[in-house]
Amino acid sequence: QHPEFPPIPEEVDAVLLTHAHLDHSGALPRLVSHGMEVPIYALDITKYYTELLLYDSIKVAKLKGHNLGYGEREVKKTLENFRTIDFNIPFKVGDLEVTAIDAGHIPGSAMFHVNYDGTSLLYTGDFNTVESRLMPPARIEDIPKVDILITETTYAKKEHPPRDKQEILLKETVMETLNSGGAVIIAGFAIGRLLEVAMALRARGFKGDIFLDGMARKSTEITSEFSNKVRNYEEMSLTIRSMIPVRDWGMRERIAKRPSVVLTTSGMLEGGPVHYYVRERKEDESSSLILTGYQVDGSEGRRLLEEGRMEIDGEDNWVTMKVNQLNFSAHVSRSGILRTIRELDPREVVAVHGDRAHEFADELEKVGISAYSPEIGETIAF
Repeated sequence: QHPEFPPIPEEVDAVLLTHAHLDHSGALPRLVSHGMEVPIYALDITKYYTELLLYDSIKVAKLKGHNLGYGEREVKKTLENFRTIDFNIPFKVGDLEVTAIDAGHIPGSAMFHVNYDGTSLLYTGDFNTVESRLMPPARIEDIPKVDILITETTYAKKEHPPRDKQEILLKETVMETLNSGGAVIIAGFAIGRLLEVAMALRARGFKGDIFLDGMARKSTEITSEFSNKVRNYEEMSLTIRSMIPVRDWGMRERIAKRPSVVLTTSGMLEGGPVHYYVRERKEDESSSLILTGYQVDGSEGRRLLEEGRMEIDGEDNWVTMKVNQLNFSAHVSRSGILRTIRELDPREVVAVHGDRAHEFADELEKVGISAYSPEIGETIAF
C-alpha cells in the first residue's frame, strides 16, 4: 500500500524516463533531495504529464500525512533537468547511443534502445503490442538487433480478454444503468485510460453526455496538444470535444443526483472525485461503478472487489451499488511478451516490473532462454 522508494545510487550520470506514471517518475525529485543534478531524457509530453503527477502526489501526500522526502522546490528543479527527445532520433549520453521507440503504452511512452561498444540493450519500460483506440502498438518488428532485453512482466502470466468484448460490455452496462435510472461512475487512471474509455463509448455509438472529472481534465488537455503522440488524432479530438468537464463542486453535486455518465479519478479508488460520487450513490442498486484497470493489493479498489466496502473520508462504507471490473489495460499480455522475446532473440532477458517476474524468468530458463529477475537495488554486469 505504501511502497518504499528505491535506494538512491551513489552516482547517476543521467536518467532515461520511459513515461510519466508515478511508479516510474515518482522518485525523481529524490535525486534533487540528494544533491544530484542530472539530465532526465524523455519525450516532450512526458514532461508535462510528469509535472501534473508530481505536484498532485505532493498534494495527496500532505492530505494523507505521508512524507515523500521532497516538496515543490525539488519538483521544480527536477522539471528543469528534463532534456526533450523524440522517437527514432538517436542521441548521445556519454559513450552510449540511445534511441527512443514508441512503446504504445500511453502518449509519449518510450522504449530505450541503447548501443555501447558493439553491444545493444533494449529497456521496454511499460509497453503494449496491440493497438488501442488511443495508441498505436509498439512495433517490435522494426526494432534493431538486441543483445540484452530488459522487459516488463506486469502480465507475464496472464492474457487479456478481447478488447472488443470489453467495449461491448462497457456500452451495455452504461445503457442498462441509465435505463434503470441509475448513474454510471467510471473510475480510471488520469493519463490515457479514461480518454480511451470515452473513445470506446463514442465508437460503440453512445450519444449521451459524458462528464469528465478529476485530474483527467488536465491530462486530457495536455494530450490534445500533441497530435503526433496518438493513433488517431481526429477521433481523439472529436471525443474530447464531446465530453463535458466538471468545473466546480456545484456542478459535481448536480451530476451526482441524476442519471449520468461520469469518468473520474482515481483508478484504484485511492482518492479523487470518485470518492464523492461513490458516497452519493453507494446504496443505489440501480447505479454502477465501473473499474477499468488492475486493482493492486492494498488499494481501496481491491478491497471493494473482495469485501464490498471501501474507505471514504476516513470512514468505512459498505457499497451496495453494482460494481463491475473491465480490462482496458495498456500493458502487453503474456503472449505479447513471449512474441517480443521470440522476435528480438536476445542472448539475455532480464525480467522486471511484475509480481511474478522471478517465476517468469525461471520459466524462460526451462526452455533454454538465458533469463534473470534481479532484486531491487541489485547491479547486473553483462
